[in-house]
Amino acid sequence: MRGQETGKEVAQVAQREEKRQRGLDLLRVVSMFLVVILHLLGRGGVLAASPYGSGAYQMAWLLECGAYCAVDCYGLLSGYLLCRSRCRSEGLVRLWLQVLFWSAGLTALFALVWEPVSGKRFLASCLPVVTEQYWYFTAYFGVYALAPFFNRLIAHLSARSFRRLLAVGFVLLSLLPTLAGQDTFQTEGGYSFLWLAALYFAGAYLRLHGRVRRHPLWYLVGYVGCVLAAWGSKWALETVSLLRTGAVSGGGRFLTYPSPLILGAALCLFFAFSGLKLRGRLWGAVLGFLASASFGVYLIHVQPFVFNRWLDESLAWLPALGGWRVLVTVPALALGLYLLCTVLEWGRILLFRLLRTSALERRVGAWLDHFRLPEPEETAEKP
Repeated sequence: MRGQETGKEVAQVAQREEKRQRGLDLLRVVSMFLVVILHLLGRGGVLAASPYGSGAYQMAWLLECGAYCAVDCYGLLSGYLLCRSRCRSEGLVRLWLQVLFWSAGLTALFALVWEPVSGKRFLASCLPVVTEQYWYFTAYFGVYALAPFFNRLIAHLSARSFRRLLAVGFVLLSLLPTLAGQDTFQTEGGYSFLWLAALYFAGAYLRLHGRVRRHPLWYLVGYVGCVLAAWGSKWALETVSLLRTGAVSGGGRFLTYPSPLILGAALCLFFAFSGLKLRGRLWGAVLGFLASASFGVYLIHVQPFVFNRWLDESLAWLPALGGWRVLVTVPALALGLYLLCTVLEWGRILLFRLLRTSALERRVGAWLDHFRLPEPEETAEKP
């Protein structure tokens, strides 16, 4: 009887993990959608073209505040998903081939169809990590490569020690730089390996010791509160600056990836989505596919030629239509761009299956694994 009860408990835990995984898959999709919104607002020229104090200005920055936590969500997800995985080099090789395909492939396409590209520029597209074609991939590459070392440390931390480590990291990397208004510990506003590594540890803690204690709606309320606080802080700081100096400045102090408000918004979204109960195989299949294609969405629309030639100032006309048009049109265009990139990424996935790149990934990954640190459970002393 005891064995049957244990079996039921294991099955229940497995079901809860599967439902949580679906919720986190949805978070990956939503986070990438928010990233697209960020880039349309910034690179698309909406923020720059919105006159200060206008309805378009307020609505554009409200969207910006709401979407800014997307990168932090991805960092938390990395730690949550990888802290108990083996982090085989095969996964890193697979990721690198995906990045190479879009970085070099779109560069070659641009050179063939539009205008010539220098050999130096094409070489840079073939070395995306070293040349930082994608800042996030470069930072994530470092985190993934060091994940076995991180996991070894995490495995030997008690919950109490882990909380102390996160508290010190929060004060040094988030709270103090935000309050001081300067990059005290060189996190580069969150565009760095250091901040992504800090998020990895936070995500790992959520996996090992975190619990969803309230209904997801409460966490969504918390997310909205953080977004409105960030939006309000920008308005307040700019108003004070305008009254004191006659110029608008300093409004972005709480709009950085390490900002406590942005980090708080990311944590609220993480708990909200991990607490969702998404049942049904169809949900699992659809979300699984969309989540697996989400990184491809990033690689396509942020590819330097796409980002700097096609997206650059492409929406500078929008603020003239008014604030509500901005609030509706930017998410709608972001959704369209997201779906287009998803279709293109689906084509790449099919092509890689046809070419059977998985065999190459396994061989190269197996060779690289000889140089990696074994996982904690493999090196633990036997009793």
